[in-house]
Amino acid sequence: MKKAKWFVLFFAFFALLGYCREFFFVHLNILMFEKYHNRPSAVAPAEIMNVFRNYSYDTLYYSKYLYTLISVVLFFSANYLAVKLLTDTRFLAKLVVYTYFVIVGFAALSMLYGYFINGRLQDDEYTLSRWLMGIAQSPIICLILVASEKLYNKSLQS
Repeated sequence: MKKAKWFVLFFAFFALLGYCREFFFVHLNILMFEKYHNRPSAVAPAEIMNVFRNYSYDTLYYSKYLYTLISVVLFFSANYLAVKLLTDTRFLAKLVVYTYFVIVGFAALSMLYGYFINGRLQDDEYTLSRWLMGIAQSPIICLILVASEKLYNKSLQS
């Protein structure tokens, strides 16, 4: 029964973390739209985001990379802690670390390739990188690893 409580707690935490991430980036994008087009958008940004109104479009654009990195670190921490507490297998917790290393590494390589080879960040490499970062900023890794615990334990018994 103790694991069930942890599962509900992590489910709620991932939901809250995802909501906060989505809220922040949607409203930051609204502010960026207003700065780029020099006109108000159809949807007003939340008042809590007014602190970002003083920054230029370029500052907001490039700061999104930092905010994305912070979001990835938060989701990594949540995924790692959830796998560690919800499973009895230490290997699966290590697998979270390896998975994040590979995902973030491929995303970075994709962005670097697009920037240095194509000279811009708007092609398929950028799309791939955003997709990978979407995985890194979600509970998908945790859900897959927690669900695979029984399979892993059965493979050890064989």
